[in-house]
Amino acid sequence: MLFYDPDAPDPMIFDAPLTELGERQARQTQIAARNLPVDRIIVSPLTRTLQTAALIFQNSLPMQVNALVREQLTNSCDVGRPPHELAVDYPHLEFDHLDDCWWHDEEKDHRGISVEPHSTLQDRADSFVHWLQQERVHSVAIVTHGNFIRALTGVQPDNCQILQLDVG
Repeated sequence: MLFYDPDAPDPMIFDAPLTELGERQARQTQIAARNLPVDRIIVSPLTRTLQTAALIFQNSLPMQVNALVREQLTNSCDVGRPPHELAVDYPHLEFDHLDDCWWHDEEKDHRGISVEPHSTLQDRADSFVHWLQQERVHSVAIVTHGNFIRALTGVQPDNCQILQLDVG
């Protein structure tokens, strides 16, 4: 299932930052996240998740950028920026491991957007779980996006909702 409505207007804001509402939600989540038993953060390279992670965790834990946990590309806000641009805004993070185009980029629609099929998203979520298992990753916070979380868990979360993922 794909939650893309081709008739809904896309504001054409690429790699959209957090809104004021998003900032408030992240600050509220900071309180709940204080007691999480995590020792590092895995975060999507989209600007709004980098901002969310910084607001919630106040740069108190090591942060690893991982393009596998990016959002399903359905609108302009889900199109990323090249690593060299992200590095200017986030010089304390590593982006060198990312491809110049680390987001979904195949056939484009009438907006010039390459909408990511659900099957591709699900394959990516499965690859991420496999990576977590292979690397024996534990005690980590994953700051990601709603459609990606739904592909991982089957749950469509609220913004800044904390869910637990057990990958076995």
